[in-house]
Amino acid sequence: MAFSLFGGSDKKDTGAVTLSGEDSSNVNSIKENLQAQILQEIALSNATELISKISNNCYEKCIVTPGSSLSAADTACLDQCSEKYIQAWNIISRRYLARVQSESKNIIP
Repeated sequence: MAFSLFGGSDKKDTGAVTLSGEDSSNVNSIKENLQAQILQEIALSNATELISKISNNCYEKCIVTPGSSLSAADTACLDQCSEKYIQAWNIISRRYLARVQSESKNIIP
């Protein structure tokens, strides 16, 4: 190994970083925390979208003549509409998750 003019070796620095076991576990922990945060943000975004769609769609369907208060028929319609919307959302979500899990099992790393 030859030395350069200022006492260092002439070995090229590749920029690669090696981590000790403890550093590696810290990186994995940070990665897992970030993934959990991302999943929470996605869930919050989905819930917000669901509420927005329920509000818009059920309002258009159930509130024929807006006023200062809701009639009993309006309230019943809104209850039924939102319940059906949430049930449909849950069915679709379960089937989608089952499909994603099934497909992820078929992927060989």
